[in-house]
Parts: sequence; C-alpha cells; structure tokens
Amino acid sequence: MAFTFFGKKTGKFDIAAELQEEIANRPLNVTGKIPDWLSGTLIRNGPIKVTVNGQTNDHWFDGLAMLHAFSFHEGHVNYSNKFLRSDAYHTVFDKGSLDYGGFASDPCRSLFKKFLTFLIPRSDSAIQNANVNVAKFANEYVALTEVPLPVKFDIETLDTLGVLDYQDELPKDKCWESAHPHYDSTQKEILNYLIKFGRNSYYTLYKLKDGIAQREVIAEVPINEPAYMHSFAVTENYIILTEFPLVVKPLDLIVKNQAFIKNFTWQPERGTRFIVINKKDGNIVGKYVTKPFFAFHHANAFEKDGLIHFDIVTYQDASIITGNNLYVNSNNVSPENYQSNLERFSLSLGTGTISSKVLLAKSNEFPRINDKQDGRPYTYAYLAGFSDTAQAKEELINSEGLYKVNTHTNEVLEWSEKGCSSGEPVFVAAPNAQEEDDGVVLTVILDHVRKDSFLLVLDAKSFREIGRARAPHVIPAGFHGQYFNMD
Repeated sequence: MAFTFFGKKTGKFDIAAELQEEIANRPLNVTGKIPDWLSGTLIRNGPIKVTVNGQTNDHWFDGLAMLHAFSFHEGHVNYSNKFLRSDAYHTVFDKGSLDYGGFASDPCRSLFKKFLTFLIPRSDSAIQNANVNVAKFANEYVALTEVPLPVKFDIETLDTLGVLDYQDELPKDKCWESAHPHYDSTQKEILNYLIKFGRNSYYTLYKLKDGIAQREVIAEVPINEPAYMHSFAVTENYIILTEFPLVVKPLDLIVKNQAFIKNFTWQPERGTRFIVINKKDGNIVGKYVTKPFFAFHHANAFEKDGLIHFDIVTYQDASIITGNNLYVNSNNVSPENYQSNLERFSLSLGTGTISSKVLLAKSNEFPRINDKQDGRPYTYAYLAGFSDTAQAKEELINSEGLYKVNTHTNEVLEWSEKGCSSGEPVFVAAPNAQEEDDGVVLTVILDHVRKDSFLLVLDAKSFREIGRARAPHVIPAGFHGQYFNMD
C-alpha cells in the first residue's frame, strides 16, 4: 500500500498526512460518458494516515476519517473531500498529538485511567473517528465506525454536524456497534446490532424506523466471550450473526494494556457458529457450527428450497486482522494471509447440516450487490480484487481489478488496468431497470503509475468501462461508500 505525504506545520507541530488538501465542489474532467440519469452523490469514507512530530498510528483502521463526494448532474461530475471534524481530528491538528484511542492502537497507558474510560459514562457525546462507512439514519446522513454514536454530516458541504443522539435506553458508549447495517425496504427500517461488554455480555439486535432516532430491541443473545464480527446477514425471515472463533474475555478489555483488537484470541477449536434469530419475534431459532474461518464482509444471504444460503468473503484464519497485514509500514506481510474466497454456506434448519462451496477462488474483498436483492435470492455479486503479493517497483505493480460473479453459473467478468488498485464497487440501478444488473458500477481507482486517482464507471451488465472522471489528487485506499439518490 503506497502513501504520499504532504507536510504541514501547525505552530510548533510538524504534521504530515497522506492527503491533507480539502476541495469543495470541483468539476472533474470526464472521459467517455457518464449516464445522464445519474443525479445523486457517491459518498466514500476511509482513513487518512497522519504523522505528528515523527510519530504515527500506522494501522490502516486508525487513520483519520475523510469523506469524499462525487456528485452527478447531466453527465458531469463534481468532487469534494473533507476530514470529519472528530475528536481525533482536533487531537491531531489542534493539539499536535496522536493520543486518541483506536482499533489497533490505544494510548491509554494507565490501568486506572483505562478502567475509568471503559466503565464510566461520558457526560458529553464524543464525535468518533467514524472512518468505516456512511448511511442514512433518521433522515440524517451519518458516518459510521464500530463505536457509537454515528456522526452526522452535510451531504452537500461535507461539514460535520455532531452526533446522532439516539433517543432510547440502549448503550451509547462502552459498547461495539456494527458499521454495516441492513435496510429493510418492506418495513422501512434499519437493522443492526451492538455488543454490550461486561460481566454479563450480550449481542443486542435492534431496528431503527425511518425518521425516528429511537432503537427498538429485537433480541438479546447472552454471550460469555463475544466474537469480533464486522458484519452480519439478513434474509426474509431471519437475522444471522456469523460468530467467528476470534473472541475476547470482556475483562481483558480493561485490565490488559493493549489495543482493542489485540485482546481477541483465535480459538479454531470452537468452529464458526451461525446464530439464527427470527426477525419477527426475536426468538433464537438455533446455533449451528461449521468449520473455523474468519471474514469481514457478507455479500448476501437468502432462503431457498428449505435452506439458508450465506455468501461470505472468507479467510482461513484471523491473521489478516490479528497480524501485521494491515499495518501500512509492515515488512512482515505474508502473502498466504491475504488469500480470500467468496464462499457459499448452505444451512438446513431442519437437520442442522451445513455445506459450503467456493464461488470465486481469486482473492477479493468489499462485496456488493444490487441492494434491492439484500436478503433475497440474487444472481450477481461485485467485488474488488485483492492482490496476494506486493511489488516494490512501480513498473511491477500488479493490478487489483474488479469482479462480477454470476453466483448461479460461477461465470466471472473482470475489469483491470495495470498499476491500478480498485476500491469497493457500488452498484447503482438504472431508472426503470428490468433486470438485476441493469445499471452501473461506481468505484474509486488508485493509479500507482500516474500517482493519482479516478472515479470509474462500468456498465454493470457487460462490465465494460463507459466513463471515468480524474480526481485532482491521490485518494488513498478507503473502506466503504454509498450512492444517495438526490431526486
């Protein structure tokens, strides 16, 4: 992963960031053609690595949140970007310090201070470094990370507007919350879950109705050693937690002097467990164990022919997250740890049996689908390629392309360009679409050769390029994004 730094001195502080320039509503040069019917905004979220006085928090997950907006109008594209004005941002740029907690770094060295930080509720609402995803909750555009509360932003200016303060009694801090909610278009509600850590720990599933900032509990699942689960799955009738054998003893989060994720241990003998919960009444249908594996992202899940099918990007173990792979300056990356597959698990609720098969054996990540098919039978998954090796010389850089997978036939279409790394592919349906893949795929490409970035637009059906818009600067590798229709 390559990073370019632009230094800035703020008083006595020497601060450098891989991207520091902020741009407002700049028209981009377009080659090819952008469909006239695209009239919304693609918002991308991701971390920006910073160095303060020679020190850095160099884990990818702990960079400062930055939003990127690509706005479409009659075939034209405008671009904006802005740091989220989080507590972490102000700690860096106002105080010249990296003393903010993170996923893989925790500056809190005092056991007593850590105890107080974890157990005593804050009197104010911290603006988290929400660098993972974006969504729309209670009619507000929000940036998400795995710690509440969501951070509101203005979709036109990207200004930070404060936190979305839930109006309920569920935890607002001292817990973990998924940054990958699902939207039930039938019930007009968000589905998500959080983990309450404590002497008695729970997986708490909840719903959030459109326009209302009040979470309603669907179910609570008691758990002794909670697992790290980045995402989850839904079907027409069920919510499914995929509980990987990467687990934590809650007390370790307080008494061990180490970063959040380093408290988790890989216990493959436990296997991976699917916890199936009835969406309507919250009852636990069953807990079903299969082989041990790890994953960040579910592509989709659905019910068919008496089975529940789960399509997940799997790794053989959790070393991708517990090892050095995501430390951007690491020289100890093992190529085999990057290997991932798009894999389908099929569960019979009647017999409890689970089978699996590989849908895509090429390393991949960031699966997306036509969101109208979320939780329903579907055909097409779109994924970003994930290179198994890192080349030191620019001329030898492998392309990390994009894949379109037909999950029925296993046919794979691919886009790639030498020296380019692909971001998450976001599908946008065409107006009056008749088929599942009528539309376009949008993604941000990092061009290592030209040392810049561009927005790529693919025809989703043929998976061929129809247009691109060159960004005014390098956009570092990010996480997730959403297209919001502004009509």
